[in-house]
Amino acid sequence: MKCINKWKLPVFKKDGKVNFFKKLKLPKRPEKKIILGGGILGIFLLAGVIFLVFFLQKRNFDEPLPYDRSARLSGSPVQESAMVEEGMASGLCVGKSENSLEGIDGQEGEMTGLFDIRNGEIPFSQNLYQQKSLGRLGQLMTLLVAYETFNLDTSVTIQQEDLLNDLDRTCGLSAGDVIPARQLLNAAAVYSAEDACFALARAAGGSTEAFVESMNTKAQELGMINTNYTNPAGLQEDEQYTTVYDTYLLLNAILGHPDLTNILGQLNYTLDYNSSGGDSKQQWLDGDNLYVTGIVSSPKGITVLGGKLYVSDSDNYGALLVQDHYGNPYVAVVLNTDNQTNLYERMGQMLKVISES
Repeated sequence: MKCINKWKLPVFKKDGKVNFFKKLKLPKRPEKKIILGGGILGIFLLAGVIFLVFFLQKRNFDEPLPYDRSARLSGSPVQESAMVEEGMASGLCVGKSENSLEGIDGQEGEMTGLFDIRNGEIPFSQNLYQQKSLGRLGQLMTLLVAYETFNLDTSVTIQQEDLLNDLDRTCGLSAGDVIPARQLLNAAAVYSAEDACFALARAAGGSTEAFVESMNTKAQELGMINTNYTNPAGLQEDEQYTTVYDTYLLLNAILGHPDLTNILGQLNYTLDYNSSGGDSKQQWLDGDNLYVTGIVSSPKGITVLGGKLYVSDSDNYGALLVQDHYGNPYVAVVLNTDNQTNLYERMGQMLKVISES
C-alpha cells in the first residue's frame, strides 16, 4: 500500500474565443490601471513559481537516489493518535498484517516484514503486528535514546550495578573503569555488549529505571504502540516485547542519524579506556551481525547498513537496514523462526527480492 501523496501539476490552457481581460470594466483612473496590471502580473508570476516547484518535486521523486551508506531518505516520527493510514501517509510504510509475495515462502508462525522505505510500501508481511519478546532488538532503542539525549564525550565510571551476574554477553568492563560514553555506544552497537548497555543507560538517564522510561516515551513518539521496554540490554523479561512493524519504525528512526547508522555498520571495534588503577586498557570486539561482517553473504547489489541479528538453538531473529544499488533503503525483519536455517532462508529471500526490484 503506497503512502506517498501523488500531486497533479496544474495545467494552464488558453481560450482563443474569449478575451477575459477585455470583459473587465476598469475605471479610467491611471493609478488603478497600474495597480490592476501589477496584480495580473503577480498572478502569472505566482502561477509560474507553483509550476516550477511541482515540476522539481516530481523530478526528485522520479530520479534514482545516489548511493549513500547512511543517508536519511524517508520517514518521520508520529504520535499514537496518528496510527492510521491517512495520518501516517507522510513518509511511513503502512500495510496489511498478511501480504504474500512471489519469491518469499514464510513458514507458519513466523513474524516477517519487508519495508520499502522510499515508496512507503510493505511488499511482504506475515503477522506484522503480533507481539514477541524482543531480545537484543531492545538495544537498538538504547542506542537511539542515548545518541539523541546524552553527550557521548562524557566519561563514565563503571559501577557494580552495571555488571549484573546473569549477563550473557559482556565486553570485560570492571567496576571503577573509566570509559567515554561513545565507546560504550560502539560496544553495544557492534558487539551487543550488555554491560555497556547498562552503563550507558545509567549514565545517560541518571538511573537505569529513568532511562527505561525514556525508552518507552520515545517508542510512543515513534508510534511503537505494541512495544514495551523493561531493561536497556534486551534481557528476557515477560513485560518486554515488540512487533515486526514497531521494529521497522525504530530502524527507520535510526536511519535519520547517519553517524549512528554508520556505527551499526562497523565490522569490529576496539575499546580504549582506563582501568580503576589508571592503566590504559584495550579490548578488541568482533561484530556480531553476520550480514555486516560478510560471514553470511548478501545478493549482488545489496548493502547491509546495520541492525541486529541473533542465532541460537532456542531463538533466532534479525532486523536489518538494507540499501539497494540505487541507494534506496529497505528494512527486513524476521522474528520467531524455528531455526537458523529458516532465518537465513527468509532473510535471503527478502534481500533477493530487493536486488531484483
